[in-house]
Amino acid sequence: MSQVLRFLTRDLSLKIVALFIAGFFWVIAVLDRTYDVRVVVPIAAATSDTKRVIPDIDVKNAVVTLEGKGRDLLGVKPRQLAFRLEIPDGKVGTRQIQLSPAALKLPPDVRVRALDPENVELKLSAAAYRMVGVQVPTRGQPASGTALSVNEPPAQVKLSGTDEDVKLAAAVTTETLDLATVTEPGHRRLKVIPPEGGRYTVEPESVDVVIALEKEAARIFLGLPVKVVAPDARHAEVDPVEAQIAVAGPASRIGSLKQSDITAQIKVSGLGPGDYQLAAEISLPPGFHLVKCEPQLFDVTVK
Repeated sequence: MSQVLRFLTRDLSLKIVALFIAGFFWVIAVLDRTYDVRVVVPIAAATSDTKRVIPDIDVKNAVVTLEGKGRDLLGVKPRQLAFRLEIPDGKVGTRQIQLSPAALKLPPDVRVRALDPENVELKLSAAAYRMVGVQVPTRGQPASGTALSVNEPPAQVKLSGTDEDVKLAAAVTTETLDLATVTEPGHRRLKVIPPEGGRYTVEPESVDVVIALEKEAARIFLGLPVKVVAPDARHAEVDPVEAQIAVAGPASRIGSLKQSDITAQIKVSGLGPGDYQLAAEISLPPGFHLVKCEPQLFDVTVK
């Protein structure tokens, strides 16, 4: 055992240098070797022009086989690769488009050996547009005693897409605004999120959102009718039939809030016959929030 240790420790510095040199040349050999690499590249439509739009492409991704030396392939950033199909000239309808390797903007010494598929089928339709309002989803709460209003009046953007899709979209939303981070009034630039379920473009892609802060005030509403929402095959009764609620909101607007602006509902969908204790859902205009509802639970009988 001692002889083995002496052998291993003899000329240790020379062994380390030799190991380092061997590793260096191994790395050089690896980087100088030619490889084939397969990557999945998304296929998307470019921004529509004023007259036409691409609502559908038959495939969403292409498998691309890249060839190059190791050092050159290390410069490829897969997440930045994409095929963006420009709107072709001519009439609307179904078209076959050939994917171009040049669209990937690869490093000079990296080549495309194969594309699967090489061609895609797209649908070209007439474009339509309309001006729609922008809603701002929020999370969190502003500082205690502070009322906050966002995007009033709402901004508008130009929503483009197929005529069928545009008719279905009444509004768009922005990225979510965290109310807990708002400490003073002013403007925030938020990205606009196109509606799901269609191929839309929006102009502009972001909007200035107006944020107003003011002192919060509260009001109490007595005798708010409580409505039970039940399927046609069910009959339901609620006790008591009215609620007392406390509402808070901007001091400048709370005086104009009317009882008719507020609804209280109890939904019994999915419940079988029997007796239940259920909370009411209180709906308020934007900018106001519920402080308390009495009673908190209502006696509901489903027959």
